Amino acid sequence: MTSQDWLPILRAIAAEVRAAVAPLAGTAKAREVVGLGAGGDQTIYLDRLAEEIVLRHLEQAYRSGFRFRLISEELGERDFGGSPLVLVDPLDGSVNAKMGLPYYAVVLAVTEGDRFRDVRLGYVQNLVSGEEFHAFAGGGAFHQGEPLHPPVPAFDGRSIPLVQIDAPTGADPRGRAAAILAKAEKVRQLGSAALNLCHTAAGGVALQLTPAPVRAFDLAGPLLILREAGGMATDFDGRPVDAVSVRLDSRTTLLASLSSTIHAFALQLLGTRVA
Repeated sequence: MTSQDWLPILRAIAAEVRAAVAPLAGTAKAREVVGLGAGGDQTIYLDRLAEEIVLRHLEQAYRSGFRFRLISEELGERDFGGSPLVLVDPLDGSVNAKMGLPYYAVVLAVTEGDRFRDVRLGYVQNLVSGEEFHAFAGGGAFHQGEPLHPPVPAFDGRSIPLVQIDAPTGADPRGRAAAILAKAEKVRQLGSAALNLCHTAAGGVALQLTPAPVRAFDLAGPLLILREAGGMATDFDGRPVDAVSVRLDSRTTLLASLSSTIHAFALQLLGTRVA
């Protein structure tokens, strides 16, 4: 099966997850802790609900002839008879969702191997607005089903228009990123790594910072969207991230932008350069 064959399945998953999650976001039921996910985080009711929907669709795909291995943030790995990987974060930004903050997404990817460079289809849908991003390896990035050709963020050589920063729970991201933050005109910390990278790919976020290692799994599909939109990403030391594993135990820092000039400026501020 090709990446094109997978896209309708991913869209159907997103539509049902959105319909199920939206009425519950911000409620006491949404926040109920129901277990511990394979990724090590607490599983809340919304996580489990979304994953059950994803699993049902993938089981149907298997019965229709698709063969793959599933890696999900909650379930871990499950064999469906094939070597391609389907990566599933059923609710990226689940803290936002459980608190009723309208910025969370379903994040899906299909790969030929277990490295960022092997991702063939990335799909992200904002579960509040329905806004959709996807990309095919070598086939371009798309926003709302139309080719994504964003304007590169403006850069005056002195300051960065808007910086978005992520950090895992318990990590203070400001120390290592201080030199960049000092040159930011505006700073945001929005709470969904996938949506943040999609808006970086669309040019709204001029620079995405992840100075403390986070789970690479959540970044696989969105990084393909950024790359196919013409953007670039390295780790915080300027090293390529193509060989980073997408499996649940993998972690990486990240520095990403649609603008190679802004990216180079950020590395200069950090005292490093692209490897």
